Amino acid sequence: MPRLFLCTAAAAFALAAAASASETPSRGRVLEAIRTFEANALGSLTAAKSTDDASAAVAGASNTILKYAIESDDVVVDLGTESVPWCDLKKGLSASSNSGQRGLLLAAYVSGSVKAQLQSGRHDPNPYWGWVAMLRVYRAMRVREGTRIPEIEALLARQIDGSLEACAAAALDRSTENLRKAYGGSGAPARRDLPGLAAQP
Repeated sequence: MPRLFLCTAAAAFALAAAASASETPSRGRVLEAIRTFEANALGSLTAAKSTDDASAAVAGASNTILKYAIESDDVVVDLGTESVPWCDLKKGLSASSNSGQRGLLLAAYVSGSVKAQLQSGRHDPNPYWGWVAMLRVYRAMRVREGTRIPEIEALLARQIDGSLEACAAAALDRSTENLRKAYGGSGAPARRDLPGLAAQP
């Protein structure tokens, strides 16, 4: 039986809207965007002063990564509440405290998830590698800006105690179950029938 995974990009990504008219980025282009994102997201948080160049590089790379995650058949990213508890994608990021930081952390999560899947060569919507990438940025954010986001603090505690991987597997199971309840468990819906869903046999 196919497993279904939530990919509610239409509700989530105003960031990718600017790039929507262009074609889906290539694998090489998205890998370059991931390298740019990683170098500049952490660099801008650890430097004495953020630069406009680093911010622009992060924004451009984020747009490329998000567009690829939304449109490419090479990856499937779980954006359900179980996997991104720090973002209520139905309400939008602007409705949350620390919305800018939450948006950057969402981009880091998607970047980590896409990178892991491209490196492994297989679809894997498990949020673990996305969380690892996001927590790397979050730690720098905590040091530099004193940011504390309760939902992420809970994930950080799990990483520290060694239970993050098990927590990710459980989150994926809950996401899958939520999709089965919402859309039924028989067969995989085609993307054109249920936009925002991707299936893995």
